[in-house]
Amino acid sequence: METIKTAMFEYLVDKAEKQDDGSYLFCLDGSEYRIQDVLEISRIAEKHGYIVIY
Repeated sequence: METIKTAMFEYLVDKAEKQDDGSYLFCLDGSEYRIQDVLEISRIAEKHGYIVIY
C-alpha cells in the first residue's frame, strides 16, 4: 500500500529559513536545499512525493 503525503504550502514556506545573502535554506525529509525563491518549494515537495495543498 502506497502512502500519500500531503502538505500545506504555507507550512512548507514557514519551514524555509531566510539567509543573510537573501537565499533560503529549506529542509524536507532530511534533505537540505538552498533556494532563491520560496516558489521553488512546491517543485521540491512534489519531487519528494508530496501533494501540495494551496
